[in-house]
Amino acid sequence: MTFFFDNNLSPVLVQGLRAFGEDVQHLRDSFAAEAPDTEWIPEVARRGWVVVTRDKHIRTRPLELDALRSHGLRVFIFSQKRDPDRWGWVELVVRRWLELKRFTETNGRPFVALIPEHGRIQKVR
Repeated sequence: MTFFFDNNLSPVLVQGLRAFGEDVQHLRDSFAAEAPDTEWIPEVARRGWVVVTRDKHIRTRPLELDALRSHGLRVFIFSQKRDPDRWGWVELVVRRWLELKRFTETNGRPFVALIPEHGRIQKVR
């Protein structure tokens, strides 16, 4: 299962995960850095990839949320109150990585789920 990191997360983070043998892609690996969501969402869905983003507003924009669901995507959104610094992102992703993989394996598609800094991953209705 491939995890696709949106452009709002560092490609260096993805390179680190890849160096540890994880199946990860960054938006810039397949699309232009400024590619609109409408361009990459259908293609990522077609490939069956799992989206990881920190775009907290995606869940409050009904058209985007509907687009994610209608394409059958599995989406994780980091939902902590404050964005961590560079090392904070590394720590957060590494600490939650196995949980993301298990959640993906045990939940059907589509889903949109929030990843808080602490606590359980929760599906968005």
